[in-house]
Amino acid sequence: MITRLEVSNYRSLGEDVRLDLGQFTALVGQNGSGKSNVADAFRFVSEALRLGLDSAITSRHGIRAVRRWSSGRPFNLKIRILVSDQVFNGGYEFELTGDRAEEYRVKHEHGWLTPADDFLRKDHEFTVDATGWHGPSDLRPDVSHGRLALPVVAGDERFRPLADALRDVEVYSVFPDTLRQPQKHDPIRPMRRHGENWTTILRGIGDDAKSDMKAALGRLTGDITDVRVSPVAGFLTAEFFHLPQAQDGQRGRGKRLKWFDAAQESDGTLRFAGILTALLQDPAPRLIGIEEPELTVHVGAIRLLYDFVHEAARKTQVLVTTHCPELLDLLNADDVRVVTRTGGVTAVAKLHRCQVEMVRKHLMTLGEVARTEGLQPDEPDALAVAEN
Repeated sequence: MITRLEVSNYRSLGEDVRLDLGQFTALVGQNGSGKSNVADAFRFVSEALRLGLDSAITSRHGIRAVRRWSSGRPFNLKIRILVSDQVFNGGYEFELTGDRAEEYRVKHEHGWLTPADDFLRKDHEFTVDATGWHGPSDLRPDVSHGRLALPVVAGDERFRPLADALRDVEVYSVFPDTLRQPQKHDPIRPMRRHGENWTTILRGIGDDAKSDMKAALGRLTGDITDVRVSPVAGFLTAEFFHLPQAQDGQRGRGKRLKWFDAAQESDGTLRFAGILTALLQDPAPRLIGIEEPELTVHVGAIRLLYDFVHEAARKTQVLVTTHCPELLDLLNADDVRVVTRTGGVTAVAKLHRCQVEMVRKHLMTLGEVARTEGLQPDEPDALAVAEN
């Protein structure tokens, strides 16, 4: 499990931003506060390790868009992630620098882990800096200033667990229009960020998970009783079965049964189905992020959606971004992190202790606090983070 993210100057994030994570964590803040940028830091590291640093930067429109803007010399971008589970404890960090806005190079990289079953406490560790590689002598990765070393040594059994833990991340922003389109079969797992391989993943969901999805869709719409994936001219398309309503009020009588393809479904139904697919897929990523899961979903279905998010957090780590009071009413105050943006710079802190106590004493719900005075960061903690 990823236990902590420390970031400096990634997109809108300021210096020494720290995010402590549990099995479930909610990033809460106003529109434009930078919630998505915090979540994207995990994706950035994952893509840098899977696809290469250059690819991760290019897909985000270049280093100028990745590194926080500076009127003078470019800021150094730093990311540090700590991991702890039953297999190992460890962490990974790197720092990007550059003399000009369009340039970048890896200034420093450090990875370390201690296997949980290593009673001798033998650490596996490496460092890359201006003087070169400092790690196990039997490894000689060819690392230039524009590349990271961990992807190169990830095949070695000593560093594979660390690389696997950081790669196995996906943050979802599901687009209904993407789900409407017929899709080619895609063997890549897990489900892609916007649902580009949704039909492939949906077709592979187990029977129990499929039953849960059908029941949830029925509660959402009132008439969907089944969902399937059908091949059409070399493509895959999702289809939903709506139980027809006869004029006498008796469902199914005198009506021809019909399947409707995804192109005929509402945005809310499709996005709900896409999010459920992301949460129910097996195997699931070690960290699943869902950006604003409440979007396009009827307020009456928020609890239903939360139940699936909560259940998914039993088997994998879940991170959500939201500013929905109805969803906040269902959350534990200890799981909330407040994201703010001042002067164009994003900061993250725990919920202010006064508001936490207010919720714990049942004086107000989180949603009510958000509606009235807004969720506030715990300023003393935020100052301590900056000092550290």
